Amino acid sequence: MEKWMKCYVGTNSLRGSKGIYTLEINTQNGEMREVSTVEADDSAYLYVSEKRKCLYAVMESLEYKGVPGGGVAAYRIEDNKLSFLNSRYAYGGWPCHVIADEEKDSLLVSVFRNGLLVVYGINQDGSIGEERRVEHHQEPNGRMSHIHASMPTPDGKYIAVADCGLDYIYLYDAKTYQKVFEWKAPEDSGPRQLRFSPDGKYLYMVSELSCQIFVFEYQPDCKDMLRNVQVISTRREDGYDRENYTSALQMHPSGRYLLAGNRGHNSIVVYEVDKETGLLMLKGHTMLAGDFCREFCFVPDGSMLIVGIQHTDVVQTFFFDENKGILKWSGQEIVIPSPSCVIMGDSAK
Repeated sequence: MEKWMKCYVGTNSLRGSKGIYTLEINTQNGEMREVSTVEADDSAYLYVSEKRKCLYAVMESLEYKGVPGGGVAAYRIEDNKLSFLNSRYAYGGWPCHVIADEEKDSLLVSVFRNGLLVVYGINQDGSIGEERRVEHHQEPNGRMSHIHASMPTPDGKYIAVADCGLDYIYLYDAKTYQKVFEWKAPEDSGPRQLRFSPDGKYLYMVSELSCQIFVFEYQPDCKDMLRNVQVISTRREDGYDRENYTSALQMHPSGRYLLAGNRGHNSIVVYEVDKETGLLMLKGHTMLAGDFCREFCFVPDGSMLIVGIQHTDVVQTFFFDENKGILKWSGQEIVIPSPSCVIMGDSAK
């Protein structure tokens, strides 16, 4: 029996992109079909709020309504289409990540170029309210802060922030927005994306420049709130020594596997997660028939992965064998110009 699910694809405004694409995915054979599009400028990262039945998209640009900087927009999800609600100025250039703190009705936007974390309220109808806080990170010794991602901690107490420019992970109080902890990453490692384990005990960070996964015990009641317990490479030991940057970081819905993307090597690496210790064990790499794997997401039951390959202008589907931790291309792809983010419409994963 065929089962179709909705997926949204955000794009950079390149090579004829129409904006944000709504797709339907056949989870039996991986087939995809375009349902609708909505015009959007540089919708490089998306977030779906099940609570509000809305989609939020950053405008990863250097100008917003004639003012230097980028923006963030809200869309109402209505059957097979998105309806624009409103947008807000994001204060700096290239906002690159957006996520909601659903309990506090707030939207967290990470701004790359200017090293800003911007927190907005979310109105009852899902539209974006006024900003509650704009936090600008320091630039010591002439180095630039580049905030790449932020997310609420599972207990709702803090906001975790990855600074790709200054090589830090910060924790902020989720109510006062005051910084309470910082962890210094190795210089030029480039913290990019963050994911918590389903039980909330472990935080995973992928570094864009050093191509590694850092594993932390999350200890909110200790002085050392993030304790680094493992560092493991995303690279494949096949002799590839050319340029490589990591991209997405996703946890399998079961919590049993963690996946990361390699841009340059053009592969997805799969790790098995030790349930007791949170430590990672390499399962293998899947090579992609395309250039520049950007973002990917699982369907809710974890049986399939949807992958955006940005420079090849395609979205592909892969079957995932949970018993073996292996990806296999379905043979299905759909042409979408410069896909930079994919997210399920039936789940906020």
